[in-house]
Amino acid sequence: MPTSFKCPMCAAPLDVKPGSGVTVRCPYCENTVILPEELRGGRGTANQGVGQSAGASFGPMIDQALKMAEVAQLLRAGNKIAAIKLYRETFGVGLQEAKNAIEKIERGEPITLTQASMETAHAQHHRPSLAQPQLMPGVNQKKSYAGRCLIISIVLIFALAGGVILFAGGAAYFFSRPIPSGAPAGKGGATDKSAPNGYANVALEFGSEGIGAGQFKDARSIAVDGEGRIYTAEYIGGRLQVFDAQGKFLTQWMVDPKRALSGMAADRQGTVYIVQGGIITRYKGATGERLGELESRGPGFNQNYSSVFVALDGSLYAIAANYNIVHIGTDGRIKTIIDAREKTGEQLNLDGLAVSGSGHIYVIARSEESVFKFGPDGKFINRFGGEGTGAGQLRSPDGIGVDGQGRVYVCDVGRGIQVFDSNGRFLDSFAPGEVIFEIAINDRNEIFASQRNQHKIVKYVLVKP
Repeated sequence: MPTSFKCPMCAAPLDVKPGSGVTVRCPYCENTVILPEELRGGRGTANQGVGQSAGASFGPMIDQALKMAEVAQLLRAGNKIAAIKLYRETFGVGLQEAKNAIEKIERGEPITLTQASMETAHAQHHRPSLAQPQLMPGVNQKKSYAGRCLIISIVLIFALAGGVILFAGGAAYFFSRPIPSGAPAGKGGATDKSAPNGYANVALEFGSEGIGAGQFKDARSIAVDGEGRIYTAEYIGGRLQVFDAQGKFLTQWMVDPKRALSGMAADRQGTVYIVQGGIITRYKGATGERLGELESRGPGFNQNYSSVFVALDGSLYAIAANYNIVHIGTDGRIKTIIDAREKTGEQLNLDGLAVSGSGHIYVIARSEESVFKFGPDGKFINRFGGEGTGAGQLRSPDGIGVDGQGRVYVCDVGRGIQVFDSNGRFLDSFAPGEVIFEIAINDRNEIFASQRNQHKIVKYVLVKP
């Protein structure tokens, strides 16, 4: 029976079958993942003792590589303090040494781990008990062999982790990596679909893989304005395309090509809000004219933004510093700041948010595989979801939206869209198996999704609106 496991690079769910071996390839980012010892298929050999000895050293290296992937993810999300803390805990170094290492990773420079820090990390992973058998004389040759295996393993693991530690530019690669498609691309041009999908039907789809008009390479963000124009943006490269309500290409314009695009939203008047490098910038959607940056400072607050949502009254809600929910008025000034960690009592890292017409705030915490609900006054109400593949459970939540009936739609990457009522009770799901990072919902409860694995934009209409 397959075992659930997450890709350390893109957090997508993996199904590991018995006897899979040492590695498995992620179907979403195509990264080669080294499996933990307990998930590998067992094989008896004549050198079983040596294999166990090498495996005992190999395990800590796996953990360290995965920890470094977590460090890179924290940096990409703008949470530098948490990245430094995790680095210190993993390698047992001082604050200044950890800070220097993290800053090198930010610049894409190589870092060097001292023998002491490697031994500290190994000791934290594996502390021998009094009952552990001791090595007997005459096994030096086996120890030497295991040592050589360990050295090779270190190089292999860190190379597979995206070169975060051993190679210059590795961190830059991790921050800007595209997620290759896992399914064939569709044909160009818009088409109408009527095939039933249970909860929702496909009403329109358009796009294909490429860099031409109506083609996409890594389009994850999507937004819709009051005129029905559809905006899609590439994660890397700064390219944003504009389509009419029927999927006809209108124009394209560019934002900063050197920064990853972590969030996008559009208001009814056609103003598009782009989140890059921790800053929210306004643009005219029809032309791409830059209108200026939004305020990023408040009382005791000066942090990076990572996500943005336009409420029905035209005000904005954004995530900053991974745990602050910031309400920005129509005048561009900060109105309130909700500290989600303080409200919930949990060390949350937030990834996406949506606000209902009644002012209730729903935020995703991917690390918790859950959605957290707050009232209009910022009071924490409840959480729903939780890790798993059953009804109402989540594996890799990313985007979120709320329709006119208060239903909550959660993009569970690789599992399509999960639907809940306003209190978090599971209702249904649709688009199974699709890699969807973000959605946009218009006044008619039509749902627009950028299906990354298909290189298409798809509009869904509900069977029972």
